[in-house]
Amino acid sequence: MDYDKKPLILAVDDEEDNLALLKGRLSRRGYDVLCVQSGAEALKSLDDNPPDLVLLDVMMPGMDGYETCRMIKNQSVNEFLPVILLTAKDDKESKIKGLEIGADDYVTKPFDLDELVARIRAMLRIRSLQQALAITRQEVRRLETELKGAYTFDNIVGVSEAMREIFEKMQGAARITSPVIITGESGTGKELTARGIHYASQLASKPFITVNCASLPSELIESELFGHKKGAFTGAVASSQGLFKAADGGTIFLDEIGELPKEAQAKLLRVLQEGTVRPVGGMEEIKINVRLIAATNVDLEEAVEEGRFREDLYYRISVLQIEMPPLRHRKADLPLLAAHFIKKFNEKFKMDVKGLDDSAMETIVNYDWPGNVREFQNVIERCYVYAGIEWISSKHLSMGKATRKKETSPDTASAMAAPLTEDNFPTLEEAEKAHIEKGMQLADHNKAKAAKLLGIHRSRLYKKLEHYGIGL
Repeated sequence: MDYDKKPLILAVDDEEDNLALLKGRLSRRGYDVLCVQSGAEALKSLDDNPPDLVLLDVMMPGMDGYETCRMIKNQSVNEFLPVILLTAKDDKESKIKGLEIGADDYVTKPFDLDELVARIRAMLRIRSLQQALAITRQEVRRLETELKGAYTFDNIVGVSEAMREIFEKMQGAARITSPVIITGESGTGKELTARGIHYASQLASKPFITVNCASLPSELIESELFGHKKGAFTGAVASSQGLFKAADGGTIFLDEIGELPKEAQAKLLRVLQEGTVRPVGGMEEIKINVRLIAATNVDLEEAVEEGRFREDLYYRISVLQIEMPPLRHRKADLPLLAAHFIKKFNEKFKMDVKGLDDSAMETIVNYDWPGNVREFQNVIERCYVYAGIEWISSKHLSMGKATRKKETSPDTASAMAAPLTEDNFPTLEEAEKAHIEKGMQLADHNKAKAAKLLGIHRSRLYKKLEHYGIGL
């Protein structure tokens, strides 16, 4: 109901004098009143000038008040439109009949004006609450849609700024079919990201084939990827189309692409350039149309510099680049991730865990999550060995070196200056971070000078600074 204007009441009565009386009295009480003399006129008026409430006489020729009320309430748009029946009948059966067909109240003639106004006000308050509830429900649905659309992408959950940027890049990658390289530490969700891009793209109905390059036997890589003819080698008892052909028309996801041997890299480059594959032992080139998404947890630019990865292949597969942030850099997502995994495991284990209590939340925020989202999921799943828990507390969490807190630990460089023991021996990452911090200090925070001092390419230094959160 719009509070900037008077409530509009539709009065329906075949007696003109009754309508004049209603209009005069209710107008003086602050209401706008529209008068009609039949059920048919009332139904037409609902479309032309929707009211906030209907006063409906029961005894009318033709379409009586009961039938008019039924037809009003049968329209979904009028489900919550208040209808007050006005009648001279005061018997219980008439009242029950009116309420059963959808009337909201029943006033007997002759009525007391103060009582009628009080009932009108009550009905309008209820209508106002119903409208507010409807708006709230719409907003909830909008937020749910936004959460599923903008902040989740095929089970990737996040609301942090880092993840919003990832979702934007994924949406952009889904609009085209150029090659994508997804980088990031192990456990950050690279395969989920690849799947999200595929299923949001025009190729969603086509195959999505996953290949772990590190798990392919070196002597069978070419056969696995590009197929082979029967008898092409010992053990080839039947022809195989290969994984690229299996992905024809869709997407092939090459995980851990940095582990491909140089010879396989050269053949992959040819396939990407020519759009054809030649099965092992075959003579003909087979045309394919495949979108490539690759992933790695190694620095391919560094691998190129060191000669371990072909530079031409690197540029071919990295048209679009997405770097997945480690969980320690997106801790704002931890509560949402926890809720996501708890819902998942509640359904899986038929339990009803409510969430994480304050002690558990403090623990997960202070932990650095070296295994990233995969480790976090495993930690939540392990909590389900405790039967009957409603809230996960810190005592239920099991996270390896759970007391290690990067954000609150002493300065790593200072710790390294002390005699090294098992208790203060830094991890490789901690040592590298301290080394880069020292290099930046010596170079007076000049990145070009620091890169030269550290003996690495400037682009690689930028990545390391972002990775460790140095100078940000």
